[in-house]
Amino acid sequence: RMWQLLPRDMREAIFQGLASCHIVGFQTQVDLLNFLQGCLLFLPGAQVDFARQTVTYQGNTTLVRCYPLSIDVEEVRRIAASSRAQDYYQRLSPLCREHTIVRVDRAEPSKNIVRGFRSYGLLLERHPELRGKVVFLAFLVSSRTHIRQYERYMDEVRQMIEQVNATYGTEGWKPILLFEENNYTQAVAGLRLYDALLVNPVSDGMSLVAKEGPVVNDKAGVVVLSETSGAYEQLKEGAIGVAPADVEGTAHALYQVLTLPMEERQRRATLLRQAVEQYDQHRWLAHQWSDILPLL
Repeated sequence: RMWQLLPRDMREAIFQGLASCHIVGFQTQVDLLNFLQGCLLFLPGAQVDFARQTVTYQGNTTLVRCYPLSIDVEEVRRIAASSRAQDYYQRLSPLCREHTIVRVDRAEPSKNIVRGFRSYGLLLERHPELRGKVVFLAFLVSSRTHIRQYERYMDEVRQMIEQVNATYGTEGWKPILLFEENNYTQAVAGLRLYDALLVNPVSDGMSLVAKEGPVVNDKAGVVVLSETSGAYEQLKEGAIGVAPADVEGTAHALYQVLTLPMEERQRRATLLRQAVEQYDQHRWLAHQWSDILPLL
């Protein structure tokens, strides 16, 4: 229905343009099926084959395929093992507590950072036994600071951090530690340390940090992941899924991860890691190339 917000001519031009291609690729099966359904609704005369995942329109047949973007696993691990990352790891390790939550994000509204911290505050409210035993390491990069809305959002993020720290913190413990800088190596070092990695965007094409974390993490950490993230389709067997607007549910998911038996954590961490390793950046490219070759 979102397509119906656009003028008819604009909407049809977009679908006609895509249906003139030999192959159209999407990040997820949900996106793929939505496109096929859109062609059925908005392209008069289009023949849509859901089983073969093709669209035939004005004499052209378009293959519609799913190519979920992945990461270079070995490169991420190389960065994690570098001397610079090791230095950051040594500095960050003493900040950890019995339980460590991590997030790595650009600071923009779609990443849903404020709700994530609100959920963490709710976790501390509902489970006072965790106070002083858990810390949230937040690695955030300011984004599009020339746009006032983004600047205001970062202000909201800082205010939420201050609120949680002031409400629940003590002289010897700050619930949230903010690292506000564009420092990928430091963030990768931080990913080694999480028990729970929170990735809760409102909507995201892929959320690659949800794939980077499992291949470098040392602690059998588990990802708390928005069901609206592109990565969820591949990682849902190991991740704990949440609805991005559900603050209560996200708080519960964080508690669930922090209290999982180690055997279950290891099982989930293994599933997450294997899902990324089995479909890394090289497999992603090879998948596309195998579909292109017969058309050459």
